[in-house]
Amino acid sequence: MNISSPVIFLVGDEKYLKEKAINELRSSLLDGSSGELDYKVLHGSDTSANEILSCASTIPFFSSKRLIVVKDFEKLSKEDTSRITSYIKKPHQHTCLVVDIKDDDILDQDPALNRYIDVLKFTDLADTELSNWITKYISSRGRAIDEDALEILKESQGTALLNLSQELEKLITFVGSRKTITRNDVELLVGKGVLASVFDITGSVSERDASRALGIVYDLMSTGKKPYEIIGLLCLHFRRILKAHALISKGSTESSARQLLRIPRKNAKEFCAQVQSFSSDQIEAKMMVLLEADLSVKRPKYSPSLIMEFTIIRLCLG
Repeated sequence: MNISSPVIFLVGDEKYLKEKAINELRSSLLDGSSGELDYKVLHGSDTSANEILSCASTIPFFSSKRLIVVKDFEKLSKEDTSRITSYIKKPHQHTCLVVDIKDDDILDQDPALNRYIDVLKFTDLADTELSNWITKYISSRGRAIDEDALEILKESQGTALLNLSQELEKLITFVGSRKTITRNDVELLVGKGVLASVFDITGSVSERDASRALGIVYDLMSTGKKPYEIIGLLCLHFRRILKAHALISKGSTESSARQLLRIPRKNAKEFCAQVQSFSSDQIEAKMMVLLEADLSVKRPKYSPSLIMEFTIIRLCLG
């Protein structure tokens, strides 16, 4: 990590990559286990400028530098934020201060800060980047993953690498000595009940039966399924329906399209009925609703369950 300033801003929502950057700093700045005395993590919700500045001014015990990480920096009071920004312009050289923030509004408000800090940005990975990250993660553990399994995993878990890393560890344990993670492995881990319920929810949407669709969603959430998981699987399902439309428009039969998309035989009739129920424009519109829901769940103004309910109603009403 190429760092030249004693103050570093970690900007963005991607927690996994932020933690990786912090761990790299710990390895490079602190002197082994004894250096942990020179490491401090503070949270804006329960700390103050006095505590942060006191930690920053303390001479290192064992290491060449102290490492102070302030998470949830936005939760500091305006007065405390102002005191910290003043410190940033004249920091102690024996301390590395890491400021963890979700966005760079503070830098827009005080552009002069950019002269005194290093900024590392951690945003959600694009689709191809996410695929590469998963493949490398699996490869580092001596495993491979099928393309279908990869796509289902992305859709069900979203772009949060922390969630994905946890699910990947579960999958690695689940497959044991087997080298390749398959679609069946992912579906078993997600739960057959969820995948079957996606067909039922989509059928209810096609019939504009919001009451039935909501009932299925409530049942899923009562068993511990998270709104983001349900949203991801619905998005994957509508994407398959859209792909079926594209294949049929190029001359494929419904049966061959189903086989190419690897829809289970037991769901064949139901899937073909759903393909006929929606036009391509309708599917794209519903996928936009799901995308908005996914973003809302990640940056909630309301509870995820309320966002899920509103999303289902929007899907059913069109």
